Parts: sequence; structure tokens; C-alpha cells
Amino acid sequence: MFLLFISCNDSNSHKIKGQLSSDNLDGQTIYLKDYLSFMNDRNSKPIDSAVIKKDRFTLTFTNVEHPIFALLTDDNQKASAVVFVENANIKVKIDLDNPQKTSVSGSELNDLWAVYLDSIRAVNDKFTELMQYAQSKEQTPEFEAELMARQKAIIDGHVAFSGRFIKDHPGNILTAFILRDIAGQGGLSVEEIQSAYDQLDENVRNNEIGQSILKGIEREKTQAVAVGELFRDLSMKTPEGKDISISDFAGKGKYVLLDFWASWCSPCRAENPNIVALYNEYKDKGFEIVGISLDNDKDAWIKGIEDDKITWSQMSDLKGWESPACVKYKVSAIPFTLLLDKEGKVIEINPRGEVLKSKLKELLN
Repeated sequence: MFLLFISCNDSNSHKIKGQLSSDNLDGQTIYLKDYLSFMNDRNSKPIDSAVIKKDRFTLTFTNVEHPIFALLTDDNQKASAVVFVENANIKVKIDLDNPQKTSVSGSELNDLWAVYLDSIRAVNDKFTELMQYAQSKEQTPEFEAELMARQKAIIDGHVAFSGRFIKDHPGNILTAFILRDIAGQGGLSVEEIQSAYDQLDENVRNNEIGQSILKGIEREKTQAVAVGELFRDLSMKTPEGKDISISDFAGKGKYVLLDFWASWCSPCRAENPNIVALYNEYKDKGFEIVGISLDNDKDAWIKGIEDDKITWSQMSDLKGWESPACVKYKVSAIPFTLLLDKEGKVIEINPRGEVLKSKLKELLN
């Protein structure tokens, strides 16, 4: 969609100058890839590339018509940085040991992106603290209610910050990305997402990210899952590469929880200790869980499973938000859960925390 022409002698040329925190990748190639294409296909064709020499690299390009939301990465994804390619000289510092210290600067979009990333890091830090706090005390109904309230407060704070950001920058491609981010967290109703989308400049609404938001709005309006409906079958692979389907579990005489999550989803990870406890309590009493991951990175998915001590069946196509599962089940935010009865019909939509615990106690004790 976009082309970068190498032109070292062109007076209109711009550069991306990169520096790595060590020389461990000297001699290897770093690639500039369209971010959304990369998330859908790790082997997507790069826009440009450069060889790393003495922990440094340089990409040179002429004027670009539209900013490109891109990713810098090597063959093994050991070095990575999200960068907005625009008509400016951009500096990238990649920390190989601590990705949170990676920085991009030198242009308006990248500077704004740094501000937004700081807010994301603050949210992640709060969720990490909440997870540690959740694991430090006995799980009582009162304590779980407190956790849910604190989780909601964190999400609400981030949504409010993002809403102000969107209002202040309606013409930036970054704004579309942020709107998609908070829409995916379930912080806004479909009407609020539509209203925010309508406020974006036309060029932002029509870019690839803007169009993905529009698809999400349409999915939210037309693909509802209803109580009493029979499960919608999906077939994906386990972490071990085995093909499994929801129909392998649903409608087989057990209550089944379909748990849509991802390793990168902080609210999902905060909820996992509660689900683990319920699974351990009821797995021998007619209760089963099927985890449906919206991860893109298999290694991150497996690590999330191991770190959270998840022992129930897992499936994913590693397509993230582009997974057909999102359309089939109208998933626009995670965590998202569906509780199925013994015949495979939906009896609760998005039960979590105390609601799920009470329902399982009612059904299985």
C-alpha cells in the first residue's frame, strides 16, 4: 500500500536512525513492516530493511504520502519497536533486555505515541499490583467484589484518558489506533464508539485502522449472542498443534465455560486466578473450560498459560482480533466468557468474578 524509495542523495529524504542497547545482533537484518500486516502474518513482506552494524542501523526514505503505522523487528523478534513513519528524521533506541525502555522520538506522531505508551505502562503496572494483591489474600465474596471494583476503576481511568486524547487529536492515525484499543477493552458502548469514530477526520476513518473500527461497530450491532442459543462451533489448534473444536466439549453433559482471553490482556490475566480456583473446585463435578486465545504470538500465549497455571484446554488460530472467532461470537472486548449448559446452550453471557462463582455454586453444589 505504501512504498519507501531509497534515495540517499535526495534533499527531501528522511532517516530512521536506530541504536540497540548491545551489539548482540550485529550483522543481522532489521525489517520495517506494516504493523497490521505483521500482526496478521509474521512473514509479511517488509517495507524496507537494514543491516545492523555496531549496534546501529539506518533506513532512508523520501516523502511518504500518509504516515505508516509500522514495526521494526529482526528475524527472531528479539529487537522490536513500534514506529510511525512520517516525513521527519526519527530516532529509535531499542532496549533488548527491557522493551519498556525502548523509545521512539523525532516527530509529532511518535512523540504523541510515547505519551500514550506511558499511560499504558501505568495501567499495566496497576494491574500487576492488583494481581499480586489478589494472590496475597483468601478469596472471599467481599474480597472478590473489591478486586472487581478496583479493576473497573483502572479501566475507567484509562478510558477517560484515551477519550480526552481522541477528542484533542481527531486527525491523527494514532487516534484511530487508540480508539480501537479502548473499544477492544470494553470501556465504551457501541454507541460511544460510533460517536467517537464519527468525530475522526475523514482520512483517519478511511485508513486501515479506521476501517477495522468500523467493522467492529458493525459486528457489535449485528452478531449478538443470546441466552438460550446453541453454541457456535469453532475449530482451532492447541499449543501443541492438535486440532480441537468447541463441539469436543460442549453438549457432552457438562457445564462449559468459553473463556476468550489473551496473554497481552491485563484484565484477563487479573481474572485468571479466580477462574483457576473455580476450575480446581468444580472440574470433578461436571464443569469444563475451553480457553479461546486472541494471541498473535504463540510463545507469549504458552508463557501466559504456564505463568497463570492454566490446566484446561486451550485453542487459538493466532490471528488476534482478526480471528473468525471474534465475528462468530461478537467478541469486541476481552475478557469475555459464555457459560453453556449440559446441552451446549448459553445460560450466562460474560459471567466473571462473584457472578460466575455464584452460578457454579447454584448449578453444581
